[in-house]
Amino acid sequence: MRFISLIDGIHKGVQRIRVDNAAAFGIKSVHILWIYELLLHPEGLSATELAEASHIDRSLISREISVLEANGFIEIKKQNGKRNYNSKLTLTESGIEAAAKIKQLAMNFQTIIGKDIPENDLATFYNVLAKLYENLESLNEEKA
Repeated sequence: MRFISLIDGIHKGVQRIRVDNAAAFGIKSVHILWIYELLLHPEGLSATELAEASHIDRSLISREISVLEANGFIEIKKQNGKRNYNSKLTLTESGIEAAAKIKQLAMNFQTIIGKDIPENDLATFYNVLAKLYENLESLNEEKA
């Protein structure tokens, strides 16, 4: 139970920070993650690829991506004049500027929450956390 309680508390804390920072950009907290993912992939990502990279349902991306387009953060490359799940999403200049600010906020956040924790302990923590995530995904795939 301790594991669930701690993970839930961390998740809620991160969500509060994402919501607060998203408001400064006039977007939703989920958009923060997508903008950051697109920064990591300047060649662009399809909605399907973005869903996989951000661990978010593709249908949510399809419903919400127009907000980022309307606010001038992304451009959707249409294929044969049509938008579909394979259309590449790329950051605009405004999106790149926002992504740079988001990246700096994330780095500041990591520095603050990681203070007083030795570098090797943090490396071990992230390795263990990644393994826990993989195990959880395997469990969920077995149940599907």
